[in-house]
Amino acid sequence: MRNDNLFFAAFGELIERGCPAELAGEAATVVANDDPTLPNLGRTPQDQSVIQQALPYLQGERKPT
Repeated sequence: MRNDNLFFAAFGELIERGCPAELAGEAATVVANDDPTLPNLGRTPQDQSVIQQALPYLQGERKPT
């Protein structure tokens, strides 16, 4: 993993917004491994699919705590 801090921040935010833990972990791993020097941040089509599945959780409002 390229960026542990980014992984934990993304994972925590997705969980707080109601994303299932397995999907949150997959999406956080993708984000933590992004490489800004590569096209599409180095994401594979499978990585992009995971992000598309997780994105609605980030676009919605936070769940009340």
